Amino acid sequence: MTASASSARYGTVQSNPAMVSAKSFSEQVLAQNDEGHRLCLQGCFEAAEACFRYAVQHQPDWSVAHNNLGWVLQALGHNEDAIGNYKSALRLEPVCVLARANLAYLLAHLYVHLGQFDAAHGMWRVLVELYPNDPEVLDNLTSTALRANDLADAGHWAMRHAAVTRGSVWHPLPGDIPEVPIPAPKLSRGKLSHDLEQLRYLRDRQLVSPKWDALIDGYEAALQRFNESDSLLQQQLYETWPLHSTYGRVIHHLPAARQEEGALSDSAVLRRAEQDYQQSPLGVVVIDDFLTPQALLKLQAFCLQSTVWHTNRYAHGRLGAFFREGFNCPLLLQVAEEIQQYFPQVIGIRHPLLQLWGFKYGHDQPATYPHADFAAVNVNFWITPDEANLDNSSGGLVIYDVEAPLDWDFETYNRQGDRIAAFLQASGAQPLVIPYRCNRAIIFNSDLFHATAPLAFRPGYTNQRINITLLYGERVRAVQV
Repeated sequence: MTASASSARYGTVQSNPAMVSAKSFSEQVLAQNDEGHRLCLQGCFEAAEACFRYAVQHQPDWSVAHNNLGWVLQALGHNEDAIGNYKSALRLEPVCVLARANLAYLLAHLYVHLGQFDAAHGMWRVLVELYPNDPEVLDNLTSTALRANDLADAGHWAMRHAAVTRGSVWHPLPGDIPEVPIPAPKLSRGKLSHDLEQLRYLRDRQLVSPKWDALIDGYEAALQRFNESDSLLQQQLYETWPLHSTYGRVIHHLPAARQEEGALSDSAVLRRAEQDYQQSPLGVVVIDDFLTPQALLKLQAFCLQSTVWHTNRYAHGRLGAFFREGFNCPLLLQVAEEIQQYFPQVIGIRHPLLQLWGFKYGHDQPATYPHADFAAVNVNFWITPDEANLDNSSGGLVIYDVEAPLDWDFETYNRQGDRIAAFLQASGAQPLVIPYRCNRAIIFNSDLFHATAPLAFRPGYTNQRINITLLYGERVRAVQV
């Protein structure tokens, strides 16, 4: 990791007259320091190094000069020297926030590069004390906690990330963080329709207060006026109450709790599932009655009630919900832990959970394009009741008996549909069709190309097909082991 810019939170700092007034500084030292800061902002790191070295040489007891030299050395890839200069700055001024932040930031990235995720996690903890509402810090705290197999801690920081980036005055997430501005999200008819149905669902079941009636009226009016091709109108709709304070935000969240009796059904099928996976030529196992009845009901309620379905960049009105944006509750983390326990060899601590998401689909849509995932093992399960599915022979998953080539990058094997289709045809790939069933899980090798089968589900909010996906480990790391 190399430094790429100077910022208010990391980087170099200009001379501050109030800060240096207690010492005798030559004008040349101050001028060289400020010139080095200016050069850093322009990316001229070698020239900046000469300026900061002059400042350190002529004012060796000035913490700012050591910090700034450390930053520019980091930018040039001289990480050991950078660490030494940051430590010198902290010896001279133990309360120097910028040097502390720069050192922790550098060490965090170096530890990740070395695979020392516990140590990296410790450095991000230093940074979250300094910048408790910084989305980058919270995101990296979540990532390193996941890689260190500390799911409870990952859940905590992911929820705080959601509070910072998706929080709302309507339903603040843990942390009591005030409403913060977010980039204007993409408005779409599919998401507006979904959100309106969800708001009505919550109101009709008296899960929210009567004041939500005005909110629902506002969504109804916005949907009536919405025009997919009128970007100016969309901007106006978003900037008007209630969308500006609710759309793309968490305004209701069900904290589905862990189940004392366990989340996964301790069935004979589940107990032998790892052996079946290992004996499968492809690395595929199908498990029915995956969750306990109580856990299934709780997760259904979580997905129906929680306003976490923010991502609407997909075709056919499909919506995504992601771990760091509110698709997060103790029960989901319990499911993730128990999967590792039932698959100690295939998953276990060797392949930590790295991604967790849910998808809601349109009621009637064609198959998605085949793709592969970055992970080592993919766990996918469905929770919408079977009576919602109008075609019992479809609606599930299609897995092809061909793996993504190892020399393909993520963009190619995950998103380039035409190239993938041509590759599958040239390879003579054969599909394994797994029909939809509520509470059915498919655990499979993530290298295998796969796609959602065509869907035909009943209309109505509670009938939307919902799948939950957990990705364990990394593709490259799995090959190397």
